[in-house]
Formats: sequence, C-alpha cells, structure tokens
Amino acid sequence: MAKGWSFDPSEFAGMVEEDVGKKLRVISVQLLEKIVKTSPVGNPELWMSKPPPGYVGGTFRASNLVSVDEPDYSEPDGPDEEGYRTIQQGNAVIATSKPFSVIYIQSNLAYSVALENGHSKQAPTGIYANAFNGVAQANK
Repeated sequence: MAKGWSFDPSEFAGMVEEDVGKKLRVISVQLLEKIVKTSPVGNPELWMSKPPPGYVGGTFRASNLVSVDEPDYSEPDGPDEEGYRTIQQGNAVIATSKPFSVIYIQSNLAYSVALENGHSKQAPTGIYANAFNGVAQANK
C-alpha cells in the first residue's frame, strides 16, 4: 500500500458498490412501508353500493408486491388488512437484492390505477407518487 493511504485505493470500488447496495435496500424498505401503510383499506360504510358477499378489506394493501430485476405480475393470495405480512414478505425480497439491482414495488390489481389517481377518500392524492416523493425528500 502506498505511503499515506489509510486503505488500498483498489478497494474503493468494492466499498462504493457495498454502500450503493445498502442505500438501495434502505430506500426500498422505506418506500414499501410508506406505500403499504398509506394504502387504503376498503371501508364498506363509505361505499355508495354494497360490498360483494364475503368482502374483507386489505386486498389492495396485500397487492403491493416486491420483486428484484423483473416485475412480478401475480396477485395477492389474500387480504392483509394491517399490512404486516406484506411488509415482511417485501423486506425479505429486498434483502436478497444486490447493488445496482432494480427493485419493483407494484400492484397488479385492476383498480390500482384508479386508487393512484385519487379514487379513494382515504388516499385522495394517490399512494405510490406520494410515497416516492416523501422518501426521495427524506433521502436528499
């Protein structure tokens, strides 16, 4: 190692790569938590029409799927009214990501676009864009 260096300069690229990976995972976890926690959960008392028989709120919340490097086009296997399972499963996927990965957080439900466009009184300004803007602002 050259005199005056506290570490070998050739190790710098590896350190940067590791830091990028950590930051990617931290921001992805923040986004997922914000998206899930602000996702509206159907409240039939607010609806103009009756809910379908057997309706359970939390399907949209559960539909916030996480995948790495490729989108996941599946749908949730059931509702998650509180969002804990969705966050736990998403965080497990995020933990598998490598530096410079693309992490997808998406909903494939047909009505997710309407919700993002303010269709819900619980999220009149959407979900994903708000989460992105808030997390981006916090990580400047």
